[in-house]
Amino acid sequence: MRPRQSLFLSMSAVSARALVHNPFTKEICPWTSLLSPFTPYSYAPSDEFRLLDQNKNTEWATAQPTQIPIRDHDLHDDVWIRTHHCVDEYCVYSNAGLFGQGMAVVTNPQSQRLIEQSQNSTVHIGLGEPKFRVAQIPGKGNGLIANDTIRRGEPIIASKPALLVHQGVFGDLELEDIYQLLESAVDNLPTARKASYLAQAGKMGGHRIVDILFTNSYQMNVGEHHHEAFHHYGNFPAASLFNHDCRPNLAFYIDDNLTYHTHAIRDIKPGEELTVSYLDPFEPRSARQERTRHSLGFSCSCSQCSASQKEIDASDARLRSIKRIEAELGDFNSKLASPALIEKLVALYEKERLEFKISGAYTLAALNYNLFGQAEPAQKYAKLAVEAGRLENGPDALDVREMQDLCDDPKTHWTWDLRRYG
Repeated sequence: MRPRQSLFLSMSAVSARALVHNPFTKEICPWTSLLSPFTPYSYAPSDEFRLLDQNKNTEWATAQPTQIPIRDHDLHDDVWIRTHHCVDEYCVYSNAGLFGQGMAVVTNPQSQRLIEQSQNSTVHIGLGEPKFRVAQIPGKGNGLIANDTIRRGEPIIASKPALLVHQGVFGDLELEDIYQLLESAVDNLPTARKASYLAQAGKMGGHRIVDILFTNSYQMNVGEHHHEAFHHYGNFPAASLFNHDCRPNLAFYIDDNLTYHTHAIRDIKPGEELTVSYLDPFEPRSARQERTRHSLGFSCSCSQCSASQKEIDASDARLRSIKRIEAELGDFNSKLASPALIEKLVALYEKERLEFKISGAYTLAALNYNLFGQAEPAQKYAKLAVEAGRLENGPDALDVREMQDLCDDPKTHWTWDLRRYG
């Protein structure tokens, strides 16, 4: 996916104020009702939906990983164990009782310390009954279908990775060593967790565990570090059931505690498939098609890709306009920035059905209106940016905090009235 750098930082200025916000304050812009901390997720053992291993009665807590003898009580203890399987700096670590599911990691000691620290700071997420079911989707295999109406902002799942693998493994080690480390890691998962990992589809061929990892995993960092030394592949079996759509109805993010979150970005009707986007949605159709065919093993047939050539050409033109306008609005020195250009950007996002990535457009709109000294539209778009940003990037994202700060008091924000218009 296209890296989306913090938008307000990309505008060549940094707020001198600390980004502190009390979610219960009664300021000009009230805290959004979306994503209430009391809203339940589908989580814990049912996070795998008990269908990845095709057995609703699976006793997920009776695992016997092959590398380390695990006593019965270990399966309920949150204890990290370093196995005896190491190659150079990379070792297999496992925790059979983590969140009642278990996790295995192939990484170096420095990253493993960060992983363990992130788990210690995780807040428990309440259980909830899923509003969806696993079903066969024509031409796609398994997918998730809404059972009931799902409203915008509702959380769908919050999932921990079954397997986390340092990206350096694939550049530093011989192929045979890679296979042995990954086989050891998967063998150290509890029985049901291992089954849910192996039940995922692979598209690339070759070694099955590696194939599943590359087909279904997300590139992610551990902790708050974004240096390549901390890059990992994270596999979330529950997330693998979300099929791709270039214009999906869900947004997802992975937080600093290694939790994968999905939320509805629009109202979803019963019987509608739940989808996420695997790709950079700002690329033209030809680039998206090439990516799905050559890297993901399928040809995208979503409504955006299967439209008429006339509609595809119009869509590609809108995407080019979005990139051009974002460049203008992100440049303090631009002579073309105007309220009309701001509104055109938002309209293009809406016309292009980019609701799952719209927080960036709202952020640019809020910042530019504030630069023009127009408080009312600045607050309007800052509030929209907060709501959308919490769905797309999480409540702790820097842009979300910045937009709440602007929304509460635009005239004390660092951007106020810095670029007069008219």
